[in-house]
Amino acid sequence: MSTTVMPESPAVAVAPIRRDPYIDNVKGLLIVLVVLGHMLGQTVGSSPAGKTIYTFIYLCHMPAFVMLSGMLSAAELTGRRAASLIRDLLVPYVVFQLLYMSFYTVMDKPMHWTVNEFLSPIYHLWFLPALFIWRMLAPLFAQLRGAVVIAIVVSLSAGAATVLGRALALDRVAGMLPFFVLGVWLGRGRLAYRPSPRVRLTAIAVLTAAAPISYLVASRLSGLWVYWNRAYQQLGVGVTEGVLIRLGLMAVGLAMTWAIMMLAPRRQTFLTGWGTNSMYPYLLHVFVVMAFAWSPLVNRVDNIPALLVLIAAVVALVWLTASRPVVWALRPLVSPPVRWLLRDVVPATNHQSTAGRGRLR
Repeated sequence: MSTTVMPESPAVAVAPIRRDPYIDNVKGLLIVLVVLGHMLGQTVGSSPAGKTIYTFIYLCHMPAFVMLSGMLSAAELTGRRAASLIRDLLVPYVVFQLLYMSFYTVMDKPMHWTVNEFLSPIYHLWFLPALFIWRMLAPLFAQLRGAVVIAIVVSLSAGAATVLGRALALDRVAGMLPFFVLGVWLGRGRLAYRPSPRVRLTAIAVLTAAAPISYLVASRLSGLWVYWNRAYQQLGVGVTEGVLIRLGLMAVGLAMTWAIMMLAPRRQTFLTGWGTNSMYPYLLHVFVVMAFAWSPLVNRVDNIPALLVLIAAVVALVWLTASRPVVWALRPLVSPPVRWLLRDVVPATNHQSTAGRGRLR
């Protein structure tokens, strides 16, 4: 991996950061899975095949995103990094939460314009406040002995609690904490590992084995398990059974995440640009997903050809929303200027702005 570390002092000149295409390829692949998962979620119904594909995606795509976020997170919180959390996570949350609430209202869907509703992320937007909280906690977990074990205990305990709710995605913050903390513990340097052919074959075997596991999970468990935001009581099981199921899902999610990272290409590919601008498809695709879910088309995805058309449409949607024209036109919306909100922030140079936009979203 070829990157140049930026010193915290603005007086020190730095060379432009060279992006690592591998990281962007992983993010590009995962953002396709995110969009595909959301689209499939509107159509799967009771179809065993559809539910299996949907479960396969949900067993791995968010655990992988969360763990990669941990690997790319700093182990200390400086003023500049705190400012970037506000700029890259909190402000987009405020902007798009209001836009989604407005979209619901315009489409004549029930929406209560209250503080509680504003603090409860709509649909996929939970990831922004969750990532903000995780990255605020990253320095703490970087210093703790046994941090991964502590995070697992927190996640398992959260399943037994009923006080955590949707506000600021605290339920998912606790539920998915082990993936983030493991990423922090592994660190960015592990992304430079180049797997051997034997390791890649093992990764293919892991993903192949995940297919029947996904079928079993989809057929025997509630689909709510893969969202990591429900208490065991809400899922209809006792604490002991709930702990064992959540541990099993953690193991499957970690194994599939490892396999994805081992198989992601290391060179420049079509995925690289999608990963570089992953914030744009992430924030924009849900307008299309909502419109699709509220349209008659949602009932027509009931056979293999229609499913293939849906997958092609998802790829086209990611390509479009990550394209240069869309990024250029919507940058003021996705990355609004917030220098007026921050104090003592050094104006970003061109290469620093590019690096910031390329972070995991």
